[in-house]
Amino acid sequence: MYKKTYFNQPFVQFTIPIIIGIVFYYYVKIDFKFILMGLIVSLALFLVCIFLNKKDLLVIYLLFFIIGMLAMYGKIENSILKSFVGENVEIEGRVVEARYKDDSANYVLETKNIYHNGHIYTGKEKVLLKCYGEEKYEIGDAIKVSGILNEPKANTNPKLFNYKLYLETNDIFTTISTRSHFVKTISKNNLNSGEVFRKKFKTKVEGTFDEYLNPTNSQLMKSIMLGEMSYLDQDYQIKYREMGLAHLMAVSGLHIGIISSFLISAFAILGINRKINIGTTIAILWIYGYLIGFPPSVLRSLIMFTVLMYSQIQFRAYDEINTIAFAAFILLIYNPLWLFNVGFQLSFMATLSLLLLLKEMRNKFYPYKGKAMTSLYSILAVQIGVAPITMYYFNSISPMSILANFLLIPLLSIGVIIAFFILLFSFAGGFICRFLGIVLNEILNVENIVLNMIYALPLGSIKMFSSSIFGIFLYYFAIFCIFKIVRVDVFPFEINRAIFYYLIVCILFISILPMVERELTIEFIDVGQGDCMLIETNGRYFLVDTGGNVFGNFDVGENIVLPYLVKKGVFSLDGVFITHFHEDHCKSLPLLMENIKVKRVFISYENENSTIYNDIISSAKENNVNVYKIGYNQKLDIGKNVSIRVLWPKEETNLKHIDNENNLSLVLLLDSFDKKTLLTGDIESETESILVQDERENIDFLKVPHHGSSTSSSEDFIDFFNPKYGFIQVGKNNFGHPDEEVLERYKDRGIDIYRTDESGLITLNIRPNKCEIYTFIREKPSINDIILNYGLEISFILIYMLLSYYISKKNCCIFREWENYEM
Repeated sequence: MYKKTYFNQPFVQFTIPIIIGIVFYYYVKIDFKFILMGLIVSLALFLVCIFLNKKDLLVIYLLFFIIGMLAMYGKIENSILKSFVGENVEIEGRVVEARYKDDSANYVLETKNIYHNGHIYTGKEKVLLKCYGEEKYEIGDAIKVSGILNEPKANTNPKLFNYKLYLETNDIFTTISTRSHFVKTISKNNLNSGEVFRKKFKTKVEGTFDEYLNPTNSQLMKSIMLGEMSYLDQDYQIKYREMGLAHLMAVSGLHIGIISSFLISAFAILGINRKINIGTTIAILWIYGYLIGFPPSVLRSLIMFTVLMYSQIQFRAYDEINTIAFAAFILLIYNPLWLFNVGFQLSFMATLSLLLLLKEMRNKFYPYKGKAMTSLYSILAVQIGVAPITMYYFNSISPMSILANFLLIPLLSIGVIIAFFILLFSFAGGFICRFLGIVLNEILNVENIVLNMIYALPLGSIKMFSSSIFGIFLYYFAIFCIFKIVRVDVFPFEINRAIFYYLIVCILFISILPMVERELTIEFIDVGQGDCMLIETNGRYFLVDTGGNVFGNFDVGENIVLPYLVKKGVFSLDGVFITHFHEDHCKSLPLLMENIKVKRVFISYENENSTIYNDIISSAKENNVNVYKIGYNQKLDIGKNVSIRVLWPKEETNLKHIDNENNLSLVLLLDSFDKKTLLTGDIESETESILVQDERENIDFLKVPHHGSSTSSSEDFIDFFNPKYGFIQVGKNNFGHPDEEVLERYKDRGIDIYRTDESGLITLNIRPNKCEIYTFIREKPSINDIILNYGLEISFILIYMLLSYYISKKNCCIFREWENYEM
């Protein structure tokens, strides 16, 4: 149970059910009538409790749980633009954000009027405009744009970056792409006084640091003072993130603490009254927050600082935990989607960890104290608290991050104060700014040297997989138990022993089960227009093709395949099978060989005229990866009761005899627990006709050839192999894949087809007595679906918990009676 004092903090009790309600609404389909009914019932129960002068926590929890769902409904469902997705609209609005590229620009428009089918709709909301062309628009320009309205695309593979959710946390629910000649400028520079002030401030900060600091240091200080990591180049962003210093780029408690301490001290020296001093400081900090756009981390810091200062002025007790819960309560009511913002999560968890763990660390290491040790404990507390979040999103952790924070935070804190003075004196200019610029340059040069030295140390950065939500929960539960935030010592010894045994059994079960369970998993990773399949059996991993670029500059390997493998915890591949040397099947392989351990690469032919083939061979040599040429009828045992046999190409088949390289694709028959899966690459009808003549195999699962092309999946081929299920790996393309006639062929034969462009990642799980197929993209389950599909499991868990509680309680009574008997 928690310490008793935590239950007496009202905003802790309000905020937790709100968070649960937000998460519940996000993942479960709930009708508004159900929410409204729940709100009425919970309000009625709450009023009854007030009338009867009773405090029922369950009623309060239910009420705020419903409020959390209602807040999410109001944020997500009230977008006017979402009702026009997929249709041609004309939007009149004002540019509020602008980011420029070489041949395009991204603008955030604040809408004024929406024109559709002769009707005008008025509403103020944001839309993301991607505009191609040379003409550029500035913040404040009023424009009118026409085009097809789209909904942002969410991630189609588990745990990868969710672009849709990222935009939604910034109140953007729709996008539109067009060229500049479809954009009409209505007026220029429509900025209110606050926006003019904000623009001038940003320009002043950028110009001042560019003038007095060298380019690298100027980028760093602009990032720190404006809270925008985009000022830093990619390499520095990675270094700061992996060293656990990314919080320095998000204006938060550290920045607010430095600036407020400086202001309060300066005003005190000037002899200003304490109340006026604190009030002025609070006002300046809120103005600063406005100037940099009020990111969630800043709002959290400002709310907590304001409450702290108010409590000091009014001589009232300050409850840190209740205050942070109050800040979360305010922010989540305003924008519940901020709960899914990584900056929000890191900011609150860092602060909460500092508040909860620092005192316990001081108590545990009581003889070791002082300012240096307090700083070390603070850094350690924050790093412990944010570790699971950092690993989940960024997949790296650095044991050196504590050292980096300990050495660099003091330097950068001094740097922030000097930067503040440079901005202050820049209005007068002259010698003082130049002198301070020289000092700050030297400090930041030292900071850069120290950062690079720590980053180069062994264990400077360790790759980590993304844990499940259950794993993260267990981590925090263990930490809270260790630091006695969750007090298990209040329970009798017998209950603690039972908890310990339960944990041991769970850990053994989770660790041993994957090693002894007999199953094969094939994951058809969504890499857009391309093929990439991950095969897992008995803790071994194999890839069949790696995907690659076909359209645009989007790097499939860097943005999908490698991150997905890392997040899944696959840092070593036992083998990679390349079907043929086309970009959409193997371009990502060199990147994989450079970043994770690839033990073997299997190919079936050589093509020295292919740039991709030569890149693969060259990268394999550089990374000491063996490349094996495998041939017809060769069999490879990749696991217990799991084997791969090569069906094509034959030895006499080579580039001279086949004009179309698709027909050289490696065809593999995967045999697992008497279930057969045919992996076909991009073979076309010519090769299909040969396979039909030579092979005598009935299969269960088929990777549909050539993305469902009209040149593949002949009727003879489908009828001969007669699969039960087919899988098409396909994305947006100009080739007409998959062909409608081909889809009809499979449909007419009762073959269920799964497509990555519709379902995202598709998982095929094969066990000795059972086969299951899961898709990542699917409709949100309703409450009825959850009850119908998981009712038995939910009932079992509830019964299990009740029995465990009853048995533990009964055993405690027996032990106490036995002790009394002995006495």
